[in-house]
Amino acid sequence: MVPFAADRITMMNARLPVVILALAWGCGAAPAQLRTSMDEATVHVRTWVQPQIAISMPAVVVINLEAPLLGSIIPGQVRFHVRANTEEVELQVACTDLYKAGDPRSEYRIPVAEPGATVTCENDHARLLSWQDAPSANALPAGWMGEISEVGLFTTTSGPIFSQDVSVEVAWDTANLDLPTGEYQGIVRLIGLARP
Repeated sequence: MVPFAADRITMMNARLPVVILALAWGCGAAPAQLRTSMDEATVHVRTWVQPQIAISMPAVVVINLEAPLLGSIIPGQVRFHVRANTEEVELQVACTDLYKAGDPRSEYRIPVAEPGATVTCENDHARLLSWQDAPSANALPAGWMGEISEVGLFTTTSGPIFSQDVSVEVAWDTANLDLPTGEYQGIVRLIGLARP
């Protein structure tokens, strides 16, 4: 009887590791079945792109004043490029009188002519921006006299970004026939505001 019991114990000992391994695997204790902890959070990020505008600086514009032009209107045209990250821009023109030798202290000057500045954007018709009756002095350089136009609203026709060549036409009145010879200089300024 003893040999029978010993055989039985040996068989049990041989099966015991298999049973323990099966129990461990079934209970989730096996190394391949270890549970991990995981979590996450989501944050919305926002930014705001501010309206921006850039106006190119045109080359120096020279208008030759010849004797037959004295006593008449002298036209001038300046081209700028306006780029804004908005569909609409407000444009305004500031134009100084032409001063002898470019010195605003000179008593000799050719005043800006009426009625205003004509502004033409690409793919748009020309618009006259009349000179203001009481313009802000900040738009003209210190010490210079001249005119400042009303503000005009211009809209792009090709997408959400305003990027166009802009032509500005102004004129000066040479009514004073006693102007001495020499070079007369002035400034034409295009002022822009990007509308959000």
